[in-house]
Amino acid sequence: MALIITGFTVAYGAMQLIYGPLGERFERFRIITRATALCSIGSLGAALAPSLEMLTACRILTGVAAAGIIPMSLATVSELVAADQRQATLARLFSGQILGMVFGQVLGGVCVDFGLWRLAFGVLTGLYLVIAFALWRKAHLGVTPRRTGGQADSMASLYRTALAMLHARETRGVLACFFVEAVLVFGVLAFLPLYLHQRFALTLSEATLPLLLYGAGGLLFSSVAPRLGRRLNHWAFPVAAAGLVALANVVALVAGHPGWIFAAALLSGFGYYQLHSALLFQITQRAPTVRSLALALSVSLFFLGQSVGVSAAGWLAGQGRITLVFAIAALGMPLLGLAVGRQIRPA
Repeated sequence: MALIITGFTVAYGAMQLIYGPLGERFERFRIITRATALCSIGSLGAALAPSLEMLTACRILTGVAAAGIIPMSLATVSELVAADQRQATLARLFSGQILGMVFGQVLGGVCVDFGLWRLAFGVLTGLYLVIAFALWRKAHLGVTPRRTGGQADSMASLYRTALAMLHARETRGVLACFFVEAVLVFGVLAFLPLYLHQRFALTLSEATLPLLLYGAGGLLFSSVAPRLGRRLNHWAFPVAAAGLVALANVVALVAGHPGWIFAAALLSGFGYYQLHSALLFQITQRAPTVRSLALALSVSLFFLGQSVGVSAAGWLAGQGRITLVFAIAALGMPLLGLAVGRQIRPA
């Protein structure tokens, strides 16, 4: 099982380095459509896989394809939507991601409990096919990347541009915030069920309920964001958002009943998605001519931060110091919020 998960995640993370430049050379909408169709092939192969090796190979294929969907979608939305409405639109995009995450957790858990894991991949195959067909029908919405000559079309030139973003004053701060955000947030999320299981003797199925509430908090933010419009692009919003996540971690440390932690998870989800949307909006503003590249680089650093955060939290949990994971996040999130607030630029 670990090999299957690792194969997908490594492929997903590594392919960001490929899709970023591709999104600057080719039509992004077409890349998204073909990546979605390829995901259906990988999922179908997983559903029919006769061996563990074949299942792993199909999940790697799916990871390779899925890596192109989110960053290219974000870049496409950024091109099609005016700056004053972009952050609210990105929040709506989050709602789809959150629903997919929650649906996947529920479907996967039910199918595994009943020994029907192949059915889960079968459902994914059908969903990917339907979405790929819908995208193909909307191909006229495709955005052709702006080009500035042959040098801009060179893959080597695009990779040099990506490296330059890491130390350019305009982008380095936002990119660093993506990394730190992932370290602090996902170290907690990965071990929250274990923490609840150990502290309150909840069953593992009960202990995963806060993850669903976390997603519900994100949906709540995505429903509120359109009403706020361009007011979201103000330094106070990410500062407040990080404060909500920090407060949720404090509650996890001091609460005497798991119900308080469940409520805090809802609060934390709202704050996290608010903070993340601010960062996404800023990176689309800082690199308007190479948005696919900037977003892919952001996802890569976010993915790296996620791995670092979960690994560090795992080490602390193994040392019997799981509460330190929540304490570090409680202290670090307000500092991150202030750092993100300093990155805010007018739309």
